[in-house]
Amino acid sequence: MNSDREKIIMFCQELFLKEGFYKISMDEIASDLKMSKKTIYKYFPSKQDLVRIVILDFLKTNQEKITEIVKQKQDAVTKFHLMVKFIAEMLLRGGEKLFIEIPKHMPDMWNEIDSFRTKMMGEKFSMLIEQGKKEKSFIDIPTVLVQNIFISAVRGVVTPRFLMHNKFSAAEALNYTIKILMNGILTEKGIKIFNRLNLGD
Repeated sequence: MNSDREKIIMFCQELFLKEGFYKISMDEIASDLKMSKKTIYKYFPSKQDLVRIVILDFLKTNQEKITEIVKQKQDAVTKFHLMVKFIAEMLLRGGEKLFIEIPKHMPDMWNEIDSFRTKMMGEKFSMLIEQGKKEKSFIDIPTVLVQNIFISAVRGVVTPRFLMHNKFSAAEALNYTIKILMNGILTEKGIKIFNRLNLGD
């Protein structure tokens, strides 16, 4: 990847997570990077193109980190806990501003993000549910049913519309949702592991 392009993406990723993107101008970005606007427009023809590429890069990087968690040699409950903790920490880093701005100002981008996270959750949840059932820490009900309940709950609660009308951060909403769902699908063995992990936070 071209170093200037990479530099722009990495800088804007941190900037957008901290400040959001809507009020940030291309002039400000160029000035902060000590780079000409012409150079930025060479790689990103518009601000919307820049925002889209930055967000997709962010999603891809975090998907890779979540995949690493799922591949670890640990029990399913521990991996579920680590995955949710990672996502919550990502939201707490400042992603909530983007979370609010994207649906409002770039609805097509939000649809793309929603499709991406739904597909990722489906794949990862399915793998962990299957592992958990083998380990006798998850109750034995159809994986596809549990998977879709989890996805529907997260998509219904961890959304800009819900958060704007309730006094939760995205991280809090995610944690509460997962705790409710996990206590519904875990066996006694799984609950003991889950409770021990949460006490350790």
